[in-house]
Amino acid sequence: MINEYVARNVALKDMQPCAICSKPSTTVLYNASGPDWLYTCEIHLQDNPQFVIPLYSTEYNEAVAQLKLVKGKMDSLTSAQTQLGSWDGWVTKIFSKKEKETNNSKDPDPTTTDSTDTSPQAKNDAEILSETKKQYSKILDKVTELQRKNRKYELAKIMFESRLLRKRTEQVNRERYLKEQENYSNTDPEELLRKHVFPSVPK
Repeated sequence: MINEYVARNVALKDMQPCAICSKPSTTVLYNASGPDWLYTCEIHLQDNPQFVIPLYSTEYNEAVAQLKLVKGKMDSLTSAQTQLGSWDGWVTKIFSKKEKETNNSKDPDPTTTDSTDTSPQAKNDAEILSETKKQYSKILDKVTELQRKNRKYELAKIMFESRLLRKRTEQVNRERYLKEQENYSNTDPEELLRKHVFPSVPK
């Protein structure tokens, strides 16, 4: 039997006790390779590695990998922006401004104005950070949606082994019962009478 279960919902009239908390549930984990099934509450499927582990699709895994890359890029841009506004960045900006003023005094240029302190690179970084945040939010929504739609699960090792043991026990009991029925049906009636002879009434 393969350790792969699909969560399905049944009608209210078919609900049965949950395998974990024994409350009535309409959610069934079904394994077609068994076949095997068990009822469980929907909440037990969420962040419960001692019971089940989600089996996500390739699309989900690719989206998570992309999310990590975008998150790393966003963190580096945020760090750069923070450093620009920090004390060290402010001091560096003053020294660079003084050096620029010294150069301008040596070689005056009427067309040069100091109207803005923000460099084009800083503005460009801010725009890139804004776009990266939008991209991150979009991918995060996609990951959340794929996570919500996932219906495939893998039972925890101990849980799955207990299901296998239960299936084997049921199979052995079924085979034993069938064998007993077959032996009983193949027995000659006269042989049964000889085996089960009741004592006669004393004369």
